[in-house]
Amino acid sequence: MRGQFHHFFLLTLVATAGSQVTNFDHDSDEGEGNDEYSDVQPVFTAKGQNFTVDVGGKVTFPCHVENQGKYMLMFKHVMEGGEHRTLYVGDMSIRQSKRLQKLGNSFTLSGVRRSHAGSYVCRIETSPAIEVTHNLDVQYPATVRRLSPRLQHVVQGSSVTLECTADGNPPATITWTRQQGHLPSGSRMHEGRSITLSNADHDVEGTYICTAKNGLGHPSSTDMTIEIQYPPDVTTEESLLHTGVGRYVELVCRVHGRPMPTVFWTRQGRPLISERYVFSHDTQHRHTLTIQEVQEEDFGEYTCTAESPLGRTNTSIRLTGLPRVPRVTSSPAGGEKTTYTLTWVAESHTPVIMYRLQYRRHRERHIHNPSVGQWNIRLYSPNGPAGGPALAPLSSGPVQHMTHAITDLEPATDYEATVAVENKFGWSGDSEIFQFYTKKEEPSTSTAAPSTPPSQSHILPMTKAEVALGKSIRGGGGCSRPSPVTTTASLIASLTTAMFRLALPAAL
Repeated sequence: MRGQFHHFFLLTLVATAGSQVTNFDHDSDEGEGNDEYSDVQPVFTAKGQNFTVDVGGKVTFPCHVENQGKYMLMFKHVMEGGEHRTLYVGDMSIRQSKRLQKLGNSFTLSGVRRSHAGSYVCRIETSPAIEVTHNLDVQYPATVRRLSPRLQHVVQGSSVTLECTADGNPPATITWTRQQGHLPSGSRMHEGRSITLSNADHDVEGTYICTAKNGLGHPSSTDMTIEIQYPPDVTTEESLLHTGVGRYVELVCRVHGRPMPTVFWTRQGRPLISERYVFSHDTQHRHTLTIQEVQEEDFGEYTCTAESPLGRTNTSIRLTGLPRVPRVTSSPAGGEKTTYTLTWVAESHTPVIMYRLQYRRHRERHIHNPSVGQWNIRLYSPNGPAGGPALAPLSSGPVQHMTHAITDLEPATDYEATVAVENKFGWSGDSEIFQFYTKKEEPSTSTAAPSTPPSQSHILPMTKAEVALGKSIRGGGGCSRPSPVTTTASLIASLTTAMFRLALPAAL
């Protein structure tokens, strides 16, 4: 390589010296008018051009010249950074490359690369030197590069900016999309090198895709993921849990938070240390406190607490032996005019010892009568109060189906009722107010009093023939309608016979 540079340097000196000597000889002979030694200067006939080529393409740079004579043609590359590289001097290639070939005074570059962009100069070292400059613009597909971390943990409520950059010729357009669908703003796409997400919450969490494209090749993409860090959040499946002594029970709370919180249980503010308590959790954020056999001293309030660097929170679950609130199951439509049978379901792991029934006329129908708003309250035990019904469980076990007949009601009247039950641990809450109504009175069917009938002793039973005759008169004796003559004759005969029978006892 060093020898080539020496060779090139010598050739350059020779070309320059020859040019200077030629010029000098021409000047010394000018006054003598000797045309034999006159020197005609070379001139480029090729014009400078701007070439645009895709990566991998081919381009030919023309360096056509007239009157070149003994002058050597030089060809060099001026890179975009300003560095000059001589490629050819005369027919000699200074930088050996299969991509660049000289054919006459043209230079063909194949398999163009991005680094080939810049200016290409055809030059002859006359005095002064002459040049033709061509410009090469190499186009290539866009490539994108992220400037933000691929995974970012963002504290809830704060802001985050995602940024990426793109390289490509022509310049690329950068757009942002979200793998999970719409962006938090509600739009499908955002254009620009960066996207800022303010007041980050769960709806901001996800994977964001930065895409660059300039119309060449395939678009280039990179992705960045945001995970929201938020304080612990604790909820319960049941805040009031009904059970009984000796029962198996699970107290469950659901815990969410990032980073994952630490969870612990307490009872009445004190840690749980008994071996009867079993703690567990699954991958669905479900934390469970299990008691294999409940004892009376286990009843009380349990607290599930979650704690992380971002905060601490808790929720409570009450374990109780009280009955559940009853649920009325009867139909609103009563089948009796003055009585209604109320039915309900009561769940108690300990026997029910009493129930409380309250009822009154429906207030909305009697809003102008203040006395209607007063509840009729009754307590009933298994043996029942004096004159009252006894407790009527219809099934065994924790779930009891119970009934009570409410009497002395008014017909066709709207009522409302509620019921509660009691076991050894206390009263349940009242059921939801239940509306019902009693049956209407049936309309009266009485008519005007008939004339005084004759004494029953004066009435003789009708014979079969007379009964048959009556049927024929009413049209019940056959399918065909009798003629008017026949009907009239039959009627006269029937009346005559009846009068004779009524008069017979008096004659006797």
